[in-house]
Amino acid sequence: MLNLYNLNGKKYIYQLLICQLSIFFTGLLFVLLFVLNLDGWIDISDTIISIPLLFFYGILALWIGLFWKALSKITFSHSSSTRTIFQRWFLIPITAFCLIGAYTTHTLLLLHQGNNHFVIAFIPLLLAGILGVFTTSFFVAKLLSTIKDDEKLYLRSQKLLSELKEKFGTSPIKRIELSINMASGKSVASPTPDQQGFQVMGLMSKPWYDMSDLPGAKLLENSYEIIRQEALEAIENKAILQPYHYLGVNRGGWDSIELIEAGKKVEKNSLHFPKTVYLLENISTHTRLTDAALSVLKPGEVIKPHRDPDNFHITCHLGIVIPNKCGISVAGESRTWEEGKCLFFDSSYEHTAWNDSDTPRVVLLLIFYKPELTDIEKDFLQYVFIENFTDRMITSLEDHLVSQQR
Repeated sequence: MLNLYNLNGKKYIYQLLICQLSIFFTGLLFVLLFVLNLDGWIDISDTIISIPLLFFYGILALWIGLFWKALSKITFSHSSSTRTIFQRWFLIPITAFCLIGAYTTHTLLLLHQGNNHFVIAFIPLLLAGILGVFTTSFFVAKLLSTIKDDEKLYLRSQKLLSELKEKFGTSPIKRIELSINMASGKSVASPTPDQQGFQVMGLMSKPWYDMSDLPGAKLLENSYEIIRQEALEAIENKAILQPYHYLGVNRGGWDSIELIEAGKKVEKNSLHFPKTVYLLENISTHTRLTDAALSVLKPGEVIKPHRDPDNFHITCHLGIVIPNKCGISVAGESRTWEEGKCLFFDSSYEHTAWNDSDTPRVVLLLIFYKPELTDIEKDFLQYVFIENFTDRMITSLEDHLVSQQR
């Protein structure tokens, strides 16, 4: 529960209750207007009142249905069978009953059937309100109890962490501390990657990688001066710097120069990086890369926390121009770039970057396939998810199979 609501769980639950009450009382207002109109107290068209009320019935049923479904998933998280029984035999019938009753009685009102309009109009909302209050109270009581237990657990864990730090230092418990910070909402990034796109099963999963995982990339650090010289010269040419747009992630202060896209060099930009591109092509023969770009983060800019959809790539940053007060966080662990040194990470984990200095931060950004992938797997991923040339994929697979049989 703590990893869902963190320490502000009570506040979120109260906000949900306020939303529910707001919707409920809004519905009561429209019903009251409808009844007053039928009884001759006000003169408003039935259509003006009934159309918003019809939408309200549907929204109320949908909202209650989603609310109960989410809460049942949380409450019965350790028992999928109990959750399924609750949703199928309790949640769905009650929601459907409330919705059908609401539309039935509303139809009667539109036809002006019945003598007591007030009673007829309030029957569906009364039933929905009683059922909603009863079930919501059950869930809220259970959630608040769980949040209270989680708060106690958090306090105990913080006390134990402090004692362990004093005795053994920070390093032996770094992962545990990061996990607790994420669960309590204090971490800047989540240490666990949620599946958002295609995932290759059986691959190693860890947020940070070392040079030993991609030994061919050592050539980057060995050739740092060459790369830096071409990068600085290219940056002076403002025409080839292009804004890099990542929807919802950056505000426009992120520029790049694409050198390799989908495994192919970008000719117009490669002219400014002849030695760098030659070096990258050489590295790709050992550790295949898909993309390469010079990445420039402007002063005062922040790349918001995000995660990429697939899990079969490793991202590499070679520090070119690294001012103070800038850094990157992956899975809640923050690091800083160093000029001439590489950082490797899995971008399927949540990550964020910032530049709080008054000068641009420049890195050479590379995307490699994870080394445990076979050549056939890399070809499949390349042609299906990057190039979409499935005919070439079959030819490539056949060539690999023939070569292996020999």
